Amino acid sequence: MTVIFRGGNGHVRALAGRLRRVRAGRVADVLPIGVLAVFNGPRAGDRSLRAVASIRLELDAINLGDARTRVFETGGGGEVARLARAVNRTLERLREADDRAERARERQRQFASDASHELCTPIAALRTRLEEAQLHPDETDLDDLLGHTLRDLDRVQGIVTDLLLLTRLGTAPRTAERVNLTALVRSEAARQVDGHDLCLRLDPGVIVEGDPEQILRMLGNLLDNARRHAARTIRIGLRRAGDGAELTVADDGEGIAPADRERIFHRFARLDAARSRDRGGAGLGLAVARSIASAHHGSLHVEESVYGGACFVLRMPLSSSGHAGSARL
Repeated sequence: MTVIFRGGNGHVRALAGRLRRVRAGRVADVLPIGVLAVFNGPRAGDRSLRAVASIRLELDAINLGDARTRVFETGGGGEVARLARAVNRTLERLREADDRAERARERQRQFASDASHELCTPIAALRTRLEEAQLHPDETDLDDLLGHTLRDLDRVQGIVTDLLLLTRLGTAPRTAERVNLTALVRSEAARQVDGHDLCLRLDPGVIVEGDPEQILRMLGNLLDNARRHAARTIRIGLRRAGDGAELTVADDGEGIAPADRERIFHRFARLDAARSRDRGGAGLGLAVARSIASAHHGSLHVEESVYGGACFVLRMPLSSSGHAGSARL
């Protein structure tokens, strides 16, 4: 802005002179800063570009297999420093994802190996019997051969069925119906538990929701496990516990050591003393049972039974609607 004084006395002319000197002083103060900005701006930009280029080169040479790999962080709160930290956080997440994927691949390889080994045993036995019958037809007892053959095929079919079921149990049940768990436990126990004393303590009308076939399969696996390992008595309890149903299946057998109480739910897991091929089972029954429980938003674990054996504890949410009379078995 230009101030013009026309005419006037000496006071006005003096004031104008002082204004001109102030304006000139300000220009003298600002000019060095402007010059520095002109010369330093490109230098600061060059330094930033060099830092970004360095990060790019480090990313080009990155090895995600090396957990120590990181880009250099300059520190401070500048944009380049924040960029380096963001890159390192991204690298860390990528490494964690790669580790999870590798663990999943290892589990898949182990599962395939265990499944192949498990299937090879009955198939090899079946082949041996058939080859012997072919070589010595006159010495072959046909009824005995057919009996062993059918048992081997039943075992193969059971393993394949369990494997297929395990592959489908990663998601929610295909059907969700209201199931009278009390009636289902009572009927399944009467059907499966033979040769043992059976004690039942069941709350009436305990209703859950889920796939009836899968729930029946889960109960069948738990009762079969108890039947094979009980010395004399099997005790089954069912009660309401808050907003859930709690089922206990206890036996008076050898029990399960605390160190093995999680391992028995792994696929193809057996304990030397309690789970062998001679006593039936491919080591999939408890894995299937826990997977079904998880698919129904429940849980399954094992505790020590007060009667000396093992006590399996199943918890499932109660049905949120309806009454016992309309629930399917």
